[in-house]
Amino acid sequence: MKIIGFFARGNSGQRVLFGKATLYGAVVALCLAGCEAKEPATVSLSGIVYNYSQDALVAVYIGGKDIGSMDEVQSGDVSGGGVKCCFNLPVNAKDVEVEVRLPKGERYKTTAQIEKWWPDLAHYGVVHILPGRKVVIQVTPSWPAPRKDLLEAQQRALGMEVKTLFDIWSAGPIERIDGKGK
Repeated sequence: MKIIGFFARGNSGQRVLFGKATLYGAVVALCLAGCEAKEPATVSLSGIVYNYSQDALVAVYIGGKDIGSMDEVQSGDVSGGGVKCCFNLPVNAKDVEVEVRLPKGERYKTTAQIEKWWPDLAHYGVVHILPGRKVVIQVTPSWPAPRKDLLEAQQRALGMEVKTLFDIWSAGPIERIDGKGK
């Protein structure tokens, strides 16, 4: 009865005002409880293609979206880096089908592994076309440079001297340092 006595204190005007405030507060709390923020099912990414293979690429597609093309590359080199907007990937996807169109109508499809980690602010979907029709994808929050580790592996496989061709490189897949996403 102490609770009822607490609500019944004061004159009738104060009780009505307090009652309305309590009612509005309860309504707002119930509305907010029903509105949970949901993570999006997909993320829209700007596509960047780097070609480490010796093939000329007419087009590279993910989910039916053309995300890039480029000329053939000399052995042990890399080309690309232009940005095309946009293609969608399911959030935290582990792989995706990539279609590569080559000159003279030739094409192939392959399943590309998406390297971890998925950043909180995913912005770029970077497609690395490797020799042997292998494709690696990384999702990054910032503009990516060509991958030094991938180019050096290609140079070693060709029996070439391992050398850096640019001043700015991405050393390899990005890892989180906060322990999340593993």
